[in-house]
Amino acid sequence: MILIFAGLLLQPPAQNAAAATANSQSQGLYDLPLCLPGYYPENPGDCLPLGPSQTITALKRQGFTYPLSDLPANKPDPALVTIPVRVARIGGSQINIYASLEEAIADSGTVLRTIPAGAASRYVAMIDQATSGDRTFVRVQDGGWVEATPFYSWPKWQGLEFYATPESDFGWAIDYTNSYNGPSFASGNSGVNYDKYQSFPIYNVTEAEGYEWFQVSPSEWIPSLKARRVIVSTETPPEVEGDRWINIDLHNQTLSVYEKNELIFASLVATGSGELYSDPGTYRVYEKREVDQMQGSYSSDRSDFYYLEAVPWAMYYNHAQAIHGIYWQAMLGFTQSHGCVNMFPGDANWLYNWTQIGEYVYVHDPSGKTPYPTPTPMGTPPQELIYPTATPNP
Repeated sequence: MILIFAGLLLQPPAQNAAAATANSQSQGLYDLPLCLPGYYPENPGDCLPLGPSQTITALKRQGFTYPLSDLPANKPDPALVTIPVRVARIGGSQINIYASLEEAIADSGTVLRTIPAGAASRYVAMIDQATSGDRTFVRVQDGGWVEATPFYSWPKWQGLEFYATPESDFGWAIDYTNSYNGPSFASGNSGVNYDKYQSFPIYNVTEAEGYEWFQVSPSEWIPSLKARRVIVSTETPPEVEGDRWINIDLHNQTLSVYEKNELIFASLVATGSGELYSDPGTYRVYEKREVDQMQGSYSSDRSDFYYLEAVPWAMYYNHAQAIHGIYWQAMLGFTQSHGCVNMFPGDANWLYNWTQIGEYVYVHDPSGKTPYPTPTPMGTPPQELIYPTATPNP
């Protein structure tokens, strides 16, 4: 004690004051408790934002919410997936629809109408069915009979209905995939796997190795090769009046719905492919049909003719382009239609119930790769439609 006191006496007055101040500050620092775990953008002064608080603050600055939570969404009512009319698939050759079951079995008699040959999907709406040996016949809505295969395995997956706008973007896996430790295929498998159409939040996006990479947790990244992203934006799109609109993202192959400038619904879709791309622009729904018949051909030899009865929940917004449900098998998240926006039945049903005539539809491509169309008069279809006609019985 005597030596320490003597040392202090020998120090100049300025050094004595500095030592006392440092000692006081150090003593005050050690007297402060740790802050409760939370986000502290600034030093609170009355506690130390270290340990868990330091980690949480670092995550928050990277865009992560605290606590990490699920999306503020639920699956829509599962009853929505039931299609309004039963359908059956027919073969690829020209098909006759006969006036009676007996005539259909004999493949001879009174022909009510024919359906042209085609390599693409062809379905009829059915109200009854019968068998003869190993053959199945269905009665169609106009009363005729045709050989066909009743179809029951339509897609049942549904998107998400939101009760609050999420704080970050989100997305879906479009195929079974693992996540990676970083935004690179060389970073290694994180050990976490995602099922097809499984949703996840997206906190950060970067480009690497030819893909967008989505950070879905502090230690996980998923490439756009196996995923699609919903860009959350409550800002009213160009030419939209009011606070309700349908947002179709051609680059990410997603559809989102806004009401009162809040996100209320989102899903994966499949839009037009190649030269039959879905047209960017701002449109308005001008017609709704609970079920509709769609058919057409785009090749000169009509070999790609498709014929689809009872297409569910069609909402026309741009000439012959519509948002509608599909009962045939398809891959959401990819361009593959003839220009329409395809949805699985449950999501199309949800949207049909929400949509009003005159609803705004904002179609855009954030990548800028989809060209804007040349305007055509309303009511002019972008392609020739082929309507089947009755063929006289030979």
